[in-house]
Amino acid sequence: MIPLLATFVMRSLRRCDKAPLRWKSVDYQRHSWQRFRRVTLPAQFRSSSAGQRSQGMPRVVEISNQSFSDDALATRVMTIDSFEQLRAATPTSNSEIIQLDAGAMKGVLKHATIADLSLGFGTFSRALISRGVYSNDRITIGFLFDGSNRAQRSDRLETIRTWGPGAEHERRHINGASFGAISVTPAQVATFFGPDTRFGDPAAWQRAGAFRVDPEKGGAAAAELRNIMASFESRSQAITRRHADYWKRAILEAATAALANIDSAGVFVPSAVRLVRRAQEIIEDFGSTPVHISQLTTALRVPRRSLERAFDEVVGISPARYLRHKRLCDARILLRERTDSRLTVAEVAFRQGFSDFGRFSSYYRNLFGENPSETLRRSQSKI
Repeated sequence: MIPLLATFVMRSLRRCDKAPLRWKSVDYQRHSWQRFRRVTLPAQFRSSSAGQRSQGMPRVVEISNQSFSDDALATRVMTIDSFEQLRAATPTSNSEIIQLDAGAMKGVLKHATIADLSLGFGTFSRALISRGVYSNDRITIGFLFDGSNRAQRSDRLETIRTWGPGAEHERRHINGASFGAISVTPAQVATFFGPDTRFGDPAAWQRAGAFRVDPEKGGAAAAELRNIMASFESRSQAITRRHADYWKRAILEAATAALANIDSAGVFVPSAVRLVRRAQEIIEDFGSTPVHISQLTTALRVPRRSLERAFDEVVGISPARYLRHKRLCDARILLRERTDSRLTVAEVAFRQGFSDFGRFSSYYRNLFGENPSETLRRSQSKI
């Protein structure tokens, strides 16, 4: 199932439609062992012009306004009601998909593109074999969730798989599955992991890999990624490029938490005081835009563990907690000043990098002794 979504993710990145899509239910003749190989859309459905892309899609597609799109962020939902719809969802020349079970295919694909990183989730109800190459120039990170309940969402993350540029995949799923995938450039991964790290070296991603995931950590990572996807779907305003960069890093952090066994031996690290001071200067330069910890490690050229030790020694808390408190303080300023009458607590939470609204409210209440909604009401009474 990961291969299906990853191929869909890659195709969506190339298409970059401005309007989100929803698939309509269509009656097709159904067969067991239906097979589609080297699928290519007819010429009348293809388009080379950005302005013609929505018209160039297959006729079974209708435009929906239920999701949000802007230059930095676009979301899309596809409801799969038959196997044939997968042909339009994965029209690549290097992918083969074989359905093993008789009956209609049921499932959903959710996809978000933020700048040039792509995140997707999906479910399918019927057994499949999928094989091919995802991309010749991008890295694919796939997640396989518990597949015991067919076409049902699960946050029990079992396996993380990685495919480098040009790496082949082949996978058989007997009972359908719930899955997710990220598509990212090697340069983005190298920037995220930073210098002098195992996964910061592009050579580490050349081959396919599989990683068993601790159930507790895997469940937390899956929940965080789904929260991020949900927050993207509920967007009501455009986001800045700096915000887009933050969310890209948040996605990569959640997705690669099980992979980041980084060896920092032999790396020169400045003194703790100097390191923290330089980190604070970088944070200050971002103003009220949230800063991800990987942005600090990249700019400072130090491993994450070294930065954590420095903050613990100088400030007494971790850099992640320091950044969270900074974001909460910026959120409070936004709520109290409220220069935009349309501003909501949920919007402020998203602007400051919180994908889980309930968690944001809890952090805010613990730090300031009141709910964010109370801060907002007081600011409204002053207008």
